Amino acid sequence: MKKFLVLVIVLVIGLSLVSFGQQLVNIFPQETNVKYGGTLKIVMPWGPLTFNLNPFLPAGVRLGIIPELYESLFYINSLNGNTTPLLGTNYKWEDNNLKLVVSVRQGVKWSDGTPFTAQDVAFTFNYIKKYPALDMSGIWSDVNHLQSVAASGDAVTFTFSQPNTPLFYYIAGVLIAPEHIWSGITNPATYTNPNPVVTGPFLFKTFKSPDQIVAVKNPNYWMEGRPYVNQIVMQSVNSNTTTLLYMIKHEYDVSYLYIPDPQTAWFAKDPTLNHYWWPTNNTNILYLNTLKYPFDNSTFRKAISMAIDKNLLEKTAYFGTGGYDQNPTGIIPAQQKEWLDPTLESLAASLTTYNPKAAQQLLASIGFVKNSSGVLVGPNGKPLPTFKILVGAGWTDFISMAEVISQELSGLGISTTIDQEPWNTYISSVMSATYDMVICWGTGTGPSPYFFYYQEFNPTFSASKIGETAISDYSRYTNPLITNALQVFSSTSNLSLQKQAMYTIERIVLEDVPFIVLANRTNFLDYSTANFVGWPSNSNPYASGGNFDGSDGLPMSLNIHLK
Repeated sequence: MKKFLVLVIVLVIGLSLVSFGQQLVNIFPQETNVKYGGTLKIVMPWGPLTFNLNPFLPAGVRLGIIPELYESLFYINSLNGNTTPLLGTNYKWEDNNLKLVVSVRQGVKWSDGTPFTAQDVAFTFNYIKKYPALDMSGIWSDVNHLQSVAASGDAVTFTFSQPNTPLFYYIAGVLIAPEHIWSGITNPATYTNPNPVVTGPFLFKTFKSPDQIVAVKNPNYWMEGRPYVNQIVMQSVNSNTTTLLYMIKHEYDVSYLYIPDPQTAWFAKDPTLNHYWWPTNNTNILYLNTLKYPFDNSTFRKAISMAIDKNLLEKTAYFGTGGYDQNPTGIIPAQQKEWLDPTLESLAASLTTYNPKAAQQLLASIGFVKNSSGVLVGPNGKPLPTFKILVGAGWTDFISMAEVISQELSGLGISTTIDQEPWNTYISSVMSATYDMVICWGTGTGPSPYFFYYQEFNPTFSASKIGETAISDYSRYTNPLITNALQVFSSTSNLSLQKQAMYTIERIVLEDVPFIVLANRTNFLDYSTANFVGWPSNSNPYASGGNFDGSDGLPMSLNIHLK
């Protein structure tokens, strides 16, 4: 679905935690007796494409081949935090976490033969400072305290006015551009970059308007023996149905596609060749507009959570592929053992367990009772109006969940309708808080809950009035205790202190219920082994199951090879 792809446009501030001090890992071990060659064929339901190879622009605007052309300093797996050196070889924090020093790889050349240097790295970061429209991660935002980036020898130093160790995640992921090319580009926000000069494993070859991209192997790529594949073809089609049909026919090797009941609709069509890997990396949320009555009442919000059968949502919308281990804190299953406060288990269970009777009693405790017509009446004596549940038009998973929620809320005496809006209208409604309730995704993902909570609750990203734009914090909920806990977390690299900060936020989330977690949100990697092997999986999660147009595209393009 388009929504997850384009979301990166609005995620504009550094978000995540890397486990600082964690050992760097090599997820690209050279295989023996590997079979080289072949054309990897990718099909996506993106519709008509517009030519743009500008690495500074977000996915959804630029062509999807960019992550296979340009490289970042490190690749960080958002599922587990494993950090793999790319154009950077090592990093360390110095001066009480006020300086981040990154060592830069030697012996790398740009595709035009010019040597890659640390100066290219410093240039890239200072370039997005000069042109703020390019700073899609908000690295230079005042709230992130970055003061300067400078190269010296084989190292680049990032200097901060205040510690902000989590910003490493986004620093690590910025695609590095060649100074000798981009220093002459004075209109970078509109520049389409027709002849990209890159360090990555593939080189751009052709764009066949409006729907096909071709890239070929970089013969001078710095990583010995890589890539295994000779060529990548990305094909865009107009619908999910067409995409799945091509996959079933084995005309393409891979797609990033939500498939209702993938076990039946995809895997069972050819169990020996058809596979999918949908690891949980986020959460689907019912945001309640806390700027509107009665959603401004935490007890009312808690009652709604208790009246929704989350397991039924998972079964109806995702056929169990996301699992039945949702957590109302929003912390994904893979991170709960490390980050979830064990003393909150009972409180969390009370919000997750389907209990409409207790929900009705909770509403009555604050003066909300049904009238003779079965309509919920507030303590002011007025029946509640019909509320809208906003979803994206045609988003079958969200629509299915909205139908279940609407039915269950009617049992409480709350009348709702489902409002389907196309992407541009939908995201505008969400960001301007003109909705009542909306089904959406968590606005931050990464290898710790900080990534999620920072985006959800940092007041910098919020707004206090309906009609004002919020970057995230779609529920418009802020809390000074959460703000302080986020600050504690970002000011240290001490894991124990960071955990205590997260525990503080978790308790507040469970007590105040600023949003309602509905279901685990997964990636949607669907692939065939008819031609290629080496895909990420539960047994080898070297990537997080994302799309080729995102950061996972690079590790997959380097590890996949002919069968």
